[in-house]
Amino acid sequence: MYRSIIILSDWLDWLTRRLAVLCLTAMLVFVAIQVMARYAFSAPPSWTEEMARYMMVWSGLLGATLSFKSKADPALFQDPFHGRGLPWRRLTASVRGAAVLIFLMPVVYFSLFGPGMDMTRGFIARQARLSADTLGFPMSWVAIAVPVCASIILVHLLARACEPKARAQCRISTSREPG
Repeated sequence: MYRSIIILSDWLDWLTRRLAVLCLTAMLVFVAIQVMARYAFSAPPSWTEEMARYMMVWSGLLGATLSFKSKADPALFQDPFHGRGLPWRRLTASVRGAAVLIFLMPVVYFSLFGPGMDMTRGFIARQARLSADTLGFPMSWVAIAVPVCASIILVHLLARACEPKARAQCRISTSREPG
């Protein structure tokens, strides 16, 4: 089971990396169209600025998941016990994991549910009632990036917690001699 969580985390990282590159590329294309139309034709389409903004939101949040997975995210605090043994490293990792949970669990919860566990009053449902300025699609397509990326980070956090257990499980299964 531990290994399957790690595989899920790795697969999500692979998919997220491609989606982030796609969003960044789309953002670059929309900005290039906007600049070219503004300076070459003096008539920039309004939708390009809006799409570039939404692609920036998605690529930024997807990039946050990539950063968390590769442990390149900014640390809340430096490890004061660096080099002092495994129990201290585990304690520090536990405190960091708890901080991530304390921050992201309410984000995911309130993205889906509003007061009284009413899904119609959650963040995504409220955004669905709004539409994009020029394109007219529901803003929930943009806002859903928040709980999706927060959930991916939670999967990565769970995979971090499973790594030592999976390594131990692997050592046990490889150390057994056929019988």
